[in-house]
Amino acid sequence: MPVYKMGYCVEHGGSYLHTPFRVTDFIERVFDIVKRRIICHANIEIYVSQVYSILNSQERTKLFSTGHIFFIVLSFILILLGSYLCRRYNPPAKKLFCICFVLSVLSEVIKFFSSIKIMPVVMPVIENGKLIYQETGNYAPYLEPEHLPFELCSYQILFIFLLLVIKNETWKKRLCMFMYTTCIIGGFMGIVFSSAVIEFSDMLDIITSVDVWRSFIYHSMLVVLGIYIGYNEECDIHFRDIKWTFIILIALDCMTFYLNSAMTIPYYQGDDLVGIGNVVNYFSSYNNPLGIVMRNKYQWIIYLGIRFLLAIILMILVNLPLLKKERK
Repeated sequence: MPVYKMGYCVEHGGSYLHTPFRVTDFIERVFDIVKRRIICHANIEIYVSQVYSILNSQERTKLFSTGHIFFIVLSFILILLGSYLCRRYNPPAKKLFCICFVLSVLSEVIKFFSSIKIMPVVMPVIENGKLIYQETGNYAPYLEPEHLPFELCSYQILFIFLLLVIKNETWKKRLCMFMYTTCIIGGFMGIVFSSAVIEFSDMLDIITSVDVWRSFIYHSMLVVLGIYIGYNEECDIHFRDIKWTFIILIALDCMTFYLNSAMTIPYYQGDDLVGIGNVVNYFSSYNNPLGIVMRNKYQWIIYLGIRFLLAIILMILVNLPLLKKERK
């Protein structure tokens, strides 16, 4: 039987990972499994399912921890305070967009320097039938794919910038309509299902993390911005324009399927793909907050259908106040 060691078929030979292996707590747990078990081609699915079960269990235990709940409450306070101030002083739309753009760029800079790592450059070699990673003596900065700005909330930085430079009023209104919906929904989901708290298990570590503060403040700002766009007369959005929200969101969603595959690490035996690791999950296109594991393409398609239906329902609910406003 072939023995798999971290993506390489030792007994029969194969190709190693196309990208350097990531040294993280998650990978250490997976490596423990590999050391304890002999994985053959027939039960590679068991190996992959164990990896997912570890990741999903960690997410479930660290979401809604005491530290997470603290930041959820803080975020709702910031949203109420920010919405009140915007209502009371009613700043011009361009001025508020400029403020939000500056805060968004600052948030992205903080995230970049909080997430980037200086890693040794390694070379995969086989010693005594085992795959090891030998350091070359060189080092380079590396940002893991999940930290790249390809989530919907990160795209808002680009959308705010476009609102400031686009002259065509029709497209500005379409973009405002899209941002109104996605800032509110995405901002709330980013707070309730925050990925920033998953890596922490201690209350003190969560509260003292700069990136956690950044994440919750940024998502709170997006909700405030979405609410402001909804009632501001300069933005002038209408319920009938909701179709553009669907069109833009579907286009972005389809693009993430390709991004997720391009940035996920493949495992090969010879030329045959036998598994994947370090799954990238922009737009929650596979991994979901409930931790449901889908083992075949048909289950995944059903999940996408349910996900799309829930997205439509949420978007319609968020846009109902616009319909009510238009009828007055």
